[in-house]
Amino acid sequence: MDFKYTIISVDEAARCMEIVYTADGHQTMHIGARLPFEGENLEDVVMAFAPIALWSEQTRAVVVPTAGTSGTINILNDTPTNAPVVSSITTGTQTL
Repeated sequence: MDFKYTIISVDEAARCMEIVYTADGHQTMHIGARLPFEGENLEDVVMAFAPIALWSEQTRAVVVPTAGTSGTINILNDTPTNAPVVSSITTGTQTL
């Protein structure tokens, strides 16, 4: 997929920028991204924040749930299929 990008604003104090991504056949996306670190290539950051996965998802068929559907998920005992795995990292006396 080919896409174009334009950096439309930069906030050096906040260390971020706004990038507009465009690609034929897909909606234009405005994405907030961090500034490149010293020694880092700008295009690597632009690519890292590119909405390629979102654009791909927008072309996929969806399954529409029935309004009112509900349930309970116990993350300690049940792991739904495709659910993210949650773990903690302990550093010193703090758990992140």
